[in-house]
Amino acid sequence: MRAMPLVGTLTCLLLVAACSSPVEHQAGDAAPAGSPAPTTGAPTATTPASPAPSVPSAPSAPASSGDTTAPLVLGPNGIGSLKLGMTRQQATATGLLIADEDNSNGEGCVPYHLRANSTGNGVVSLSRNLGIAAIDAYGSIKTPEGVRIGMSSADMLRIYPGWTAADGDATNGRGHAKAPGNDSAVYRIATQNGTVIELTLQYAKQDCYE
Repeated sequence: MRAMPLVGTLTCLLLVAACSSPVEHQAGDAAPAGSPAPTTGAPTATTPASPAPSVPSAPSAPASSGDTTAPLVLGPNGIGSLKLGMTRQQATATGLLIADEDNSNGEGCVPYHLRANSTGNGVVSLSRNLGIAAIDAYGSIKTPEGVRIGMSSADMLRIYPGWTAADGDATNGRGHAKAPGNDSAVYRIATQNGTVIELTLQYAKQDCYE
């Protein structure tokens, strides 16, 4: 029998001992191969997104209040859309008149009232020959120059220095002043106790009264 060399026998024994030695375990739970590494420490807090600041809406425009109708002015040609010389059809079509009485079969001028007036003043005289021949002011209606019922006769004379008395005087009387802008018309202005009590735009040659 052939004897095995001693060196080879020792080498084989060492190899067998190395292969059979147990695997050393590390402390802690080992993660399976391919698993993600465990997270250590406190979980990260997620900061909530801040809400977008609200933008105040633009305030709505305030509702219009009050009467926007322009005040009536007794100008040299008429008042509003009502003009001297208009026929009955033209005058009533403006919507500014209320019939006072129907005098169509009689003589003289037909009286109307301005619809906006509630005091019984504001007479409008319709001539059969001239059309609208005279328009009375009422309340706070002014001429373009500023003359109105209730002002002093002294102030009226400063505005219309050419006022000429038909009877009486500027303190207690009745007269006429030219209507600037209309050579065919005048303002008939009556005073009492130093105050203007009547104001009328009329044709200088009207045929409704004196």
